[in-house]
Amino acid sequence: MSTSAQSVAEATSGERSALRGWVLLLLILATAIDAINSTVLVIARAHLMGSTHATPDEIAWVNMAYLAAKLTCFPVAAWLCLRVTSGRLIFAATTVLLASLVGCAMTNHLEVLIMWRILQGGAGAVLLVCSQFVLFEVFARRQQGVVQAAFAISVIMAPTTLTPALQGWAVDSGSWSWIFWASFPLALCGLIAALLLPLAGIPRTESKPFDWIGVSLMATAMTAIVFVTQEGSRYNWFDEPEIVVLTIVAMIATVAFVVWQFASQRRGALIDFGAFKDEHFSFGFLVSFIAGCALFGSAFIIPAFATNVLDFSPTYAGFLLLPSGLCVCAGLLAAGSAIQFRSLDPTRPIPIGILCFMAAMLMMSGSTSQSGLPDLVAVLLLRGFGLGLLFVSLTLVTLNGLNGVALAHGIALFNVGRQLGGQVGIGWLATYLDHQNVLNRTVLSQFITPGNPAFIQRREAIEMALISRGFNPEDAGQAAIRVIQQEFGRQVATVSFNECFLAVALLFLGAAPVLILAKIMLHRLSPHRPTP
Repeated sequence: MSTSAQSVAEATSGERSALRGWVLLLLILATAIDAINSTVLVIARAHLMGSTHATPDEIAWVNMAYLAAKLTCFPVAAWLCLRVTSGRLIFAATTVLLASLVGCAMTNHLEVLIMWRILQGGAGAVLLVCSQFVLFEVFARRQQGVVQAAFAISVIMAPTTLTPALQGWAVDSGSWSWIFWASFPLALCGLIAALLLPLAGIPRTESKPFDWIGVSLMATAMTAIVFVTQEGSRYNWFDEPEIVVLTIVAMIATVAFVVWQFASQRRGALIDFGAFKDEHFSFGFLVSFIAGCALFGSAFIIPAFATNVLDFSPTYAGFLLLPSGLCVCAGLLAAGSAIQFRSLDPTRPIPIGILCFMAAMLMMSGSTSQSGLPDLVAVLLLRGFGLGLLFVSLTLVTLNGLNGVALAHGIALFNVGRQLGGQVGIGWLATYLDHQNVLNRTVLSQFITPGNPAFIQRREAIEMALISRGFNPEDAGQAAIRVIQQEFGRQVATVSFNECFLAVALLFLGAAPVLILAKIMLHRLSPHRPTP
């Protein structure tokens, strides 16, 4: 090869590397839209209720419709990835997201808002699955450590650390509609990425028909599951006939969906179960469910503790998780770099990440009603670092052995497992918190009886303090009792939240026997297991 030809080849290789780098950066920014959309009601629920004049039951559908559509469209996204060029698919998904952002930001009608949220969920699922699928195809497998670590910044770190802080600031400083307007620059990044992707040339050749029956069953099951997990604790679960009916609907629809999928594998099912033939994927799918339960459950309970016990404003409650975002990035990149450049076994960081997360939650379980940001920063940093180590390693262990059709459907199922785990985790913690509140209130109420010397001494001390500040002696007694009752409620909440933190810490410990048994069974059933 001549010197000039060699220079052209090197330049072409450099241009391709630069193109891949830009695609990765743009897709990370674009998929952050889903992180923003998925956490809208964490901070802005009250503001949305005021603007749309909706009841708590009605406003809940703003989030439930989004999640049900997103869970339904994960397998649809895999089906599309195998039939539509990546650039066109990402361009279409981003365009729908842009339209939905405008629609959500400009309406005060609940029904219209729910419609746009359904479109957001579906388009977000397509963008997430297609983007991750593209990264596995564009980058070599030996580069996936850092690539998947970087991609997880928008998928794992953003929804649990960054977006609650930004949304809290937006709500306190302006209007809830700013949450959607702020996503516009990110959507433009998605459009640019879509224009660059055709250069990578990823044609699709699958020709099986679309499974409309499968989608209908999936949508029915996911809608019922989302409603039951999100609203069950508010209705005291099976004491409410509606929850009972929807639980039965969810079970029937799920069983019918699975049976239909197995029966339709040859003529074109919505989900290809070929990914489950891989032992690592099957085990990773199970772990992703439990990890999603811990991730989203802790992301739900920590801001709730900050606002209900520590009286943090929405902005301050959001910023409480922000420092851990840096450690999530550090954990992601540390594990990804070690796997890629040091040839570290991807399974090695997983137990370390779990132990860091468990230690952080154990430390959180010792919080008090007087705790502040300085008391919680170290705990949240440890939690973030553990989650970073856990999720990038889990992604690589689960997906690195898949290719082609199995990879597309594996990515979709991996996301379904993590999101469903998150829903179960949030529902479980909300129910456990309510139960412990009632129990702790009953147990602790014996200490504020009129005959308790400590109660009398505390009440008299407060009365004297109030009188010294100008209170009428006749009113000071009642005011002192109200102060004690308020502090009593705060202490009950503190104890209940601490028990929730402890429960999250022990989640992996309780799941360990199940995971070990599953690993043994999957290894024995693996078709690649050598025969004796």
